[in-house]
Amino acid sequence: MQKFSPALSLTALLCMSCFATIAQDLVSQNSAIPAIQNWYSAEIGRNGRIYNGTEYAVQYPGVVDHQYLSSEWQPGTINFLGREFDDLELRYDIVSDLVVLKYFNPDDGMQVAVKPAQQKIENFTLLSLRFVRLDPQITGATSSRFYEEILDKEYQLYARHSKEKFIDKSRGAPVVGFQHKIKLYLAKDGEFVLIRNRGALLKAFEDRKKELRNYARSTNLFWNASPRRSAALLMSYYVDLKSQSQP
Repeated sequence: MQKFSPALSLTALLCMSCFATIAQDLVSQNSAIPAIQNWYSAEIGRNGRIYNGTEYAVQYPGVVDHQYLSSEWQPGTINFLGREFDDLELRYDIVSDLVVLKYFNPDDGMQVAVKPAQQKIENFTLLSLRFVRLDPQITGATSSRFYEEILDKEYQLYARHSKEKFIDKSRGAPVVGFQHKIKLYLAKDGEFVLIRNRGALLKAFEDRKKELRNYARSTNLFWNASPRRSAALLMSYYVDLKSQSQP
């Protein structure tokens, strides 16, 4: 996979702009110039195709909390049309399931939030978490969505992040806030199963339920303390048990 960074300095952008102008002036003199221009547009462009989205201006009136996974811009990467762009500053709107990146416009010196074409984003990393786009054929949802990929072995474990409005009475006067919710899903044997608790995970691995219970007890693995960690450890242990039993 080809990897490059679209975080270009203003000087570099001006140099490339000059290159494009020179190429246009020479196009009538050399038949090879159009091929060079096509390469320039496809491989580099002014700011990379990832920035050719729309300005992000989503607001949630009346809600006192932010809509993001993290309130601050965070470093991250995006796999866009099969290419990995790094050195990006990202936010993830988990209310509307939108990946947003910060863009510096060299023309006016302004910073804006850009929403890339979401369907062209295959995966992205943020806060050391990896998110992947899953199709409705896998999840059974009405459209493709981003899921945190927690474990990818013989089976896959995903987390779906969202925020929902609720009445927050802890701030003196009641206000409308956002509550961060995480749902775990297991992809196993062509099924996409919601894992609400440890019992649901043990049911999915019925053939090793006793061993998994003993493992959770011996390692003091408390589900409510960290459902994602507990599910990942139990799944990994299950996969190891299966591999050990195979001839």
